[in-house]
Amino acid sequence: MSYALSDLIDLDRYPINDLDGRGAGLVDECIVRMRDTAMCHLPGFVRAQAVEQIRTEAVARQETTYWMRTERRAYSWRDPAEYPEGHAVGMTTPNHIGTITTDAFAADSAFVSLFQLPELTNFLRAALEEPALHPVGCPHLAANVKVMAEGCKHAWHFDQNESAVTFMIQNAREGGHYEYVPYLRSEDDENYGEVAGLLSGKGAGVIREDLYPGSFCLFKGRRSIHRVTEVTGGAPDRLLAVFSYHTVPNHRYRDSTVRSVLGRLPDNYIRT
Repeated sequence: MSYALSDLIDLDRYPINDLDGRGAGLVDECIVRMRDTAMCHLPGFVRAQAVEQIRTEAVARQETTYWMRTERRAYSWRDPAEYPEGHAVGMTTPNHIGTITTDAFAADSAFVSLFQLPELTNFLRAALEEPALHPVGCPHLAANVKVMAEGCKHAWHFDQNESAVTFMIQNAREGGHYEYVPYLRSEDDENYGEVAGLLSGKGAGVIREDLYPGSFCLFKGRRSIHRVTEVTGGAPDRLLAVFSYHTVPNHRYRDSTVRSVLGRLPDNYIRT
């Protein structure tokens, strides 16, 4: 099926097809919000009918979910052996989450069609203040759905990339709340003491953001620690789309990155 831009996004509220006109204010608002609070939350960005179609597509593919259960470090890219015992870099919190990969969806699905909208990419490039931005070319992780059933939780962590783009498809029946601390670390100060306090359950300044089906979020996750609290009641489960972009066209992730997200390489994985 073919989807037009107006089929997927509420252009009356979010005119991303007119960035030099009505959409200019939207871009400016996103920039200010992210500079101030690390997040720009756009409720109702995706039309209700499109949300329902994408939810139906995701639920139909939920049996393909790759499940991960582990203890996750907030600084996953750093070697804890290089730091003293008890340091924030080596501290972990429980992580249990599933992923439905891009290739589980048809190329003409509403989910993939939304991700590939050139108008959406152009809007994100402007709002994220990137000189260039392109949809990632990874056939597994370019656009994926995070699944959180009862008992799942997403550990406290920082992202390695500067910004994250997500889209709420479905809330869990109970729990599964998004929480974050804006700009807890900076390029000049890692603020390890505050990070360690948060990871040990004594942190302050945590913000809980209520997301709804259709919500689009732009988030500065490299410097802002974040998590999703435990889902205490599933059926329905929490379903969140993660859209990935890069400054280089058709960027592909390393084998190690795909393995770290999915727990293993997919059976149909082609090494680059």
